[in-house]
Amino acid sequence: MEKSEQHFSENLSITSGKETQSHKSARTTYSEPLLVDLLLDIFSRVPTKSIARFRCVSKFWQYKFGLPYFTELFLSKSSTRPRLLFTLYSIYDGKLFFYSAPQPHNPDKNSSLVATRYHMSSRKNVPCVYCTPVCGLTFLHEGGEVIRKVICNPITGKFLTLPRVVLKSPHTENAYISRFCFGYDPISKQFKLLCMISSLCEGPNTHQVLTLESGKRFWRRIGFAFDFVEYSRVHGQICIDGVLYFGANMEDTSVIVCFDVRSEKFDFINLDKDMMKAHEYESLTLINYKGKLGIHERINNVKELVLWVMEDAGNHKWSKQTYQVPTSIREKLFVGMTATGDIVWSSYINGNKSKPYCVYFYNLERGTFTSVTIQGFEEFECRSVHTFIHYVENLKFM
Repeated sequence: MEKSEQHFSENLSITSGKETQSHKSARTTYSEPLLVDLLLDIFSRVPTKSIARFRCVSKFWQYKFGLPYFTELFLSKSSTRPRLLFTLYSIYDGKLFFYSAPQPHNPDKNSSLVATRYHMSSRKNVPCVYCTPVCGLTFLHEGGEVIRKVICNPITGKFLTLPRVVLKSPHTENAYISRFCFGYDPISKQFKLLCMISSLCEGPNTHQVLTLESGKRFWRRIGFAFDFVEYSRVHGQICIDGVLYFGANMEDTSVIVCFDVRSEKFDFINLDKDMMKAHEYESLTLINYKGKLGIHERINNVKELVLWVMEDAGNHKWSKQTYQVPTSIREKLFVGMTATGDIVWSSYINGNKSKPYCVYFYNLERGTFTSVTIQGFEEFECRSVHTFIHYVENLKFM
């Protein structure tokens, strides 16, 4: 065997997990920065299950895979291969499970995907009210007298319980939490939670922010406050390029609230007057329209797909787009829009294993409609399923 081949063989021997002389040679070899950087780049492209196994090889690799450099490298690679994320809530025992499958690009007609469960210890009575996943993390919470707030990373199975929000202050009486928002700023690389606090008495509302960082975590009040009423017709919240969007009513005007995660400043966008003509039983859902803020207008008993796109936030200018869609879509649950221009629906969130769970893709440009059957949920007799698109795997909180 030539010297170069022998050297390569010693490097591979590290995967055996045994303490041998070859390991010592390999660790010495891996101390070379260029080779280590090359291997980290290769490892950033492998599945997360493989990373978990590689971490057990040695303390050296456990340390390397925990570095912020590798975490960001893995995240950047994961962003180029988005996935479908499914949350399954078992109705019988109150456990929450996370499943994932590759997000198809130009899916074949009547194709199928196998969803695999993330290896995590499911816990009973996990809060099941949640926001759209943000940069790989999910925010779970529920109301009541005891507000439980949990940040979860599906791929690592780690749960982080957050401190309680302090409502009482000299300036707010009979205060209550009206909304939580979860966002991520790609520039500062920070996750933040925004808590909107309203008061039954007259006076300005107060707002608090919690930054997910190492050390002691606490809620801090931010200076700017405004009076608002949550606008129920605008559903959901969405974070695009470091800005959180959600709907609210301010006095007699319906607006989209914009919260810059990094600067912690607020701004507002008025809805189009034609949106306001919608009946109360029709809904408006925030979406990411190819990097722009968009709204899906659900109109009952109409065979059209209506989308609104924010063209000029400063001048509150929206454009309206209307598409003809199959009649069967009216019976499906709207999920969102992919970066490639596919509108996504799913089966009803409640179901049983006697009926297949499907995700539906409608390409706006080609006018093609495709259904994809999702396999892997058969073990659940009865479950509640939610589907999310553009999920990226993040090794944070490993």
